[in-house]
Amino acid sequence: MTSILTWTRVAWKKTQPPNETEHPQMKNMKNLLHIGLLLLLSVSVKAQPPRPDNEVRAAQLKKIQAMEMAFITKELNLSPDEAQKFWPVFNQYRNDLRTMASEKKFNDHLDKQQKMLDIRKKYRDDFSKVMNQDRANKVFGAEDEFKSLVRREFQKRQSEKKQLDPRKKGF
Repeated sequence: MTSILTWTRVAWKKTQPPNETEHPQMKNMKNLLHIGLLLLLSVSVKAQPPRPDNEVRAAQLKKIQAMEMAFITKELNLSPDEAQKFWPVFNQYRNDLRTMASEKKFNDHLDKQQKMLDIRKKYRDDFSKVMNQDRANKVFGAEDEFKSLVRREFQKRQSEKKQLDPRKKGF
């Protein structure tokens, strides 16, 4: 339970007070996002089999994607209209990155990084068509911050799991 509380505190660390002139639908959207994220985080964690099957992995991936969507929407302060236009572009960006990463034609690590940078620049321009330039520049930072949060939570859970399982300590 403390893991969930810690995760919630870190994930919502940058929460700002609501704007008094904010449109009622925007307040409702933010409330729904908060509730949805809390519901996802409050699901109790059960012991996972050593190698979860594809259905379990798919369910875990969907949960993480939903949390990422809520996190990025919150970080970029997207309105419902902006979110409706933003997410298809972001999903296409992700697909392009996956396609590029799966290509085996990169012999040089720097070439691969340059290709990734080119894709990010292209999509930064596409994101700026949906929102202002400042927020479009923040997309990649929010994405990296979410990945970092997930990585730290995963490492923390692995560490806790090792402490609970004496066989992993070498006893």
